[in-house]
Amino acid sequence: MKKNILLVEYSSSAIEAIQQILHDKIFEITIARSEESAKDLLKNFRFDLLITETLLPKSHGFILSKFVSEHYPTTKIIIISDKLKQADYKHEALTQHGASDFFEKPLPGRLFRKRVLEVLGIDDEEMVEMAFSSDATTKLHILPSLEELAAYKSKKEEPPPPPQPPKEENNTPIFKIDLD
Repeated sequence: MKKNILLVEYSSSAIEAIQQILHDKIFEITIARSEESAKDLLKNFRFDLLITETLLPKSHGFILSKFVSEHYPTTKIIIISDKLKQADYKHEALTQHGASDFFEKPLPGRLFRKRVLEVLGIDDEEMVEMAFSSDATTKLHILPSLEELAAYKSKKEEPPPPPQPPKEENNTPIFKIDLD
């Protein structure tokens, strides 16, 4: 059974790392690069797991995690951080913001993967069954950030280049073969 994951992260290297850790066919990962994008996605799609960075553009992952735990109680939450230390913030994430776990970057691959499987209630047997399917790769959906969309919209479209006269083709053969 597919598990839909919403990854709220702006760092391309972190996105790639998580994709490598959660590379199985069972996972379908959708990327949002801001809290606003994540909330829009949550309104329209059901996610089994939210993985969010603590420091987001114009927001904080703790605020998003609290919002998700209050409005989407079936969605599990794992918070990751580059700046905040696990020793200081894990308790806060678990008790005040509805998270199931808190990890520091760089993510400990095996431990992070194991914890994701536990949080989602996936057992080893289900993972073995999925490993033998023909397409064992994660589907990854990356949505542009609001800043990327604004930049795209503000970009003036350049007129197409003027048509060029057709180039004359040289029909001279490269090799000449004498059949006589």
